[in-house]
Amino acid sequence: MSEDKVCESCGMPMRQVEDFGGGQLDNNYCAHCTDEQGNLKPYEVVLENMKAFAVRMMGVSESEALKMAQEGMAKNPAWQK
Repeated sequence: MSEDKVCESCGMPMRQVEDFGGGQLDNNYCAHCTDEQGNLKPYEVVLENMKAFAVRMMGVSESEALKMAQEGMAKNPAWQK
């Protein structure tokens, strides 16, 4: 793929077929933010997954990770109101 597509839920670059929700190249959401069929998971589920990722990968506290996840998600099209 020549140009990275970015998940409209979490902002993750989607470079390979496995990165796309449901393995569908036309999906706007990544495999982490969707169920097996490629449907976007509920906000609370995605938020919890992003929080856990930040704690695990960045070594921040749960409260800091929650804040980071909330702020990051608010910038993405899937969660803008």
